[in-house]
Amino acid sequence: MFAEHCKGPSHRVEISGWDEKEDFFVESAEMECQEAQAMHVSIHRPVREGALVFVRLLEQFDAPTAMPVAFRAGSVEKAMSKGHFDIALVKMRPTRRNCPRVS
Repeated sequence: MFAEHCKGPSHRVEISGWDEKEDFFVESAEMECQEAQAMHVSIHRPVREGALVFVRLLEQFDAPTAMPVAFRAGSVEKAMSKGHFDIALVKMRPTRRNCPRVS
């Protein structure tokens, strides 16, 4: 669903999660979408590779994308300019192993 609304080169997003120091953060950023599965964001806070982050599109408040979507931080690279960290976002898939069974 999120990838369907990620059309165009870039989007304003709100990203939240826990940084390298285990401090919670919320930051506005620009997300780049080269393809449906290739999304990158540049933020000020360093996160660990594999960390769970939540991304919400800021452009459409009434759309299904107004809810945050879980991603895993793929590669994390320090950008040479302005102290940013470039993060490749990998969409998290729900799993059934942790879901309680309903009788």
